[in-house]
Amino acid sequence: DDSKHVLNTDDLLISDESGAALALAGVMGGAESGVTEATTDILLESAYFVPQGIRRTSRRTALSSDSSYRFERGVDPAGVVTASSLAVKLILETAGGTAEAATQLAGEAPVLVRSVTLDEKKLDQLMGGSTSISAAEEILTRLGLTKLADGSWDVPSFRADLQRHIDLVEEIARVHGLDNVPSRFLGAFVPASAVDAAYDADMVLRRRLAALGLHECQTIKLISDAQVSDVLPLRPLQEGDLIRVKLPLSEDHAVMRPSIVPGLIASAARNVRQQAKSLRFFEMGRVFRNAGGGKAKDQESETLAVLVAGSAQPTGWSQGDRTADLYDLKGVLSALLGDRKINFAPKDRAGFVLASDIKVDDQNIGVFARLTPARERELDFTTPVFVAELDLGKLRKLLNGISHVEDLPQFPGSSRDAAMELPITTPNAQIEAIISKHAEPLLISSECFDVFTDPSGQKIGADRKSVAYRFQYREASRTLKAEEVDAAHQKVLEALTKGLGVTFR
Repeated sequence: DDSKHVLNTDDLLISDESGAALALAGVMGGAESGVTEATTDILLESAYFVPQGIRRTSRRTALSSDSSYRFERGVDPAGVVTASSLAVKLILETAGGTAEAATQLAGEAPVLVRSVTLDEKKLDQLMGGSTSISAAEEILTRLGLTKLADGSWDVPSFRADLQRHIDLVEEIARVHGLDNVPSRFLGAFVPASAVDAAYDADMVLRRRLAALGLHECQTIKLISDAQVSDVLPLRPLQEGDLIRVKLPLSEDHAVMRPSIVPGLIASAARNVRQQAKSLRFFEMGRVFRNAGGGKAKDQESETLAVLVAGSAQPTGWSQGDRTADLYDLKGVLSALLGDRKINFAPKDRAGFVLASDIKVDDQNIGVFARLTPARERELDFTTPVFVAELDLGKLRKLLNGISHVEDLPQFPGSSRDAAMELPITTPNAQIEAIISKHAEPLLISSECFDVFTDPSGQKIGADRKSVAYRFQYREASRTLKAEEVDAAHQKVLEALTKGLGVTFR
């Protein structure tokens, strides 16, 4: 190919007695040993080369030829002399000339095949009794095999692929015809496994999220160092928790993701640049981290990530455009978990604001947050971006529980409203926790329906807020009297006063 190549000790070189290179064995001939129109004498060489060596040399030097193609796949060592004689015969018939009678032989042909025993019982089992032993032996004989005295079969040198009993059965089936082998159903129903249960739970989650208008994403499990600031793991990362790829294909694939959120944020950013208005994505997948600052074993777990941004709903003639907020994402999570009560416990997370732990039945199942406004501007977002990441294993267990079902009420209930004044920094979760802890038997539900603040401080202190709740009371077996409702309601108010120091307006 008129180019120079630097060889190493693994390459096999054919040279003359002076040391001049004539050919790269089994790969490419040299320029000085090539045949031209002026060539009158030819030294013909026929050889066997180890396939692995030819393959390495061909790949390393980026040289490929008909010769390397054949030698890489293995040739018949016993056919070297026969091939040489045939080549001489064809040259003489085509180009004329004379050939010397002497043929020089060097070395011995390696033995690459051995005798193989055919297991008659397994043959009958695999072939379904569709062929007799005598017919199978006839097929092997026609393929060039010879039956030995001990019952094994001598494999010809040109069939180095026949190494095991099953190889002989495959050849018999091929010649006999696979259509002639009877098919049998050997499968059996087995009890559902943990893998089946996990798959079913994941499909339930996927259907619920799709019904809520979210689109499923599939992002790569590798992220860049620049995306590390977007991770939202269930537990904050420590120094050394990141698992880095030793030889990454690019800078964008340098770190195994400890969170799915960076991939969703990158997907959302690409959609924004394509003028997408409503961004509602989710993804289920594996995340990776070291649990001990690089000193413990690497861990792999499964999580579910959700992203909500942009328009909360399609714009139409009957409704205006509304930007998605944290309540939209909270609504998605609530719908996902059915009748499970969700609480949010504020907890700072680097790179995010409004971060909270998501708790169900007093167990932490995930993280909820918003990207910082600076990061949103950096990624060209014009609206807030809210994300959540949840432990998929815990979600599956929650979905496996039986939903609570009650009969329709036969007796009417009664409601009471209460407006309480408390510090503006008090989260609503604390109010709900006090109500839940009090566990009033007649109280069946409570909901916040109004929050009032006055930054000017004229109607209420600037550091205070007024929160209005509606409490619903009912007894399943009878109609409650007004005095009973008032007494139960007063107990709830006293519990709030004692627990949070609120004052009622």
